[in-house]
Amino acid sequence: MLNRSLAILETFQHFKGKMAQLIDPLVQSVGLTPLQAMTLLLLAQGDLTVGALSERTCMGQSNTSTLCKKLERGGFLTRSRNPKDERMVTLSLTEKGRQVLERMDARLARYYQLLDRLPPRVGEEIRRGAQAAQYAMDYLQTHLEGEPTQC
Repeated sequence: MLNRSLAILETFQHFKGKMAQLIDPLVQSVGLTPLQAMTLLLLAQGDLTVGALSERTCMGQSNTSTLCKKLERGGFLTRSRNPKDERMVTLSLTEKGRQVLERMDARLARYYQLLDRLPPRVGEEIRRGAQAAQYAMDYLQTHLEGEPTQC
C-alpha cells in the first residue's frame, strides 16, 4: 500500500514540478503568476462572479477576492458590485488584461510548435492521458466533497 501511495504522490509531484518549470517562466515574463494568468484566461471566456471564479480555481472566496483586488490595481480586470445584491461582485477583463493574454499566447506559440512536431499517435495519447487525469481528479473531488481533503 505504501508503494502505491508513493507512486501516486511522486507522479503528482513530478507533474506539478514540470508544469511549474514550463509555465512559471512563461507567465512571469508577462508579469503574472500562474494563478493570475489562469484567472485572466477564465475571464477572457466571459465575466464571472468572485464566487464562480473561486469555484473554478478551487480557492476560498477571500483569497479569490484578494487575488482579484491585486489584478484590479494592476489594471487587468474590473470589479463591479451588483446593484440588486451588493454581496455579488462581477469580474470583467480589461483591455490591458486582453493585451497581456495576447503576449502570453504569443509566447505559448513556441510550445504549440514543438507539440505539433510529435507524431499524431503520441499527441492523441497525451490528450487522452490529460483527459483521463482530469476525469480522475474531478471524480475524486466529487466523491470527497465535504471531507477535510476537499479544497
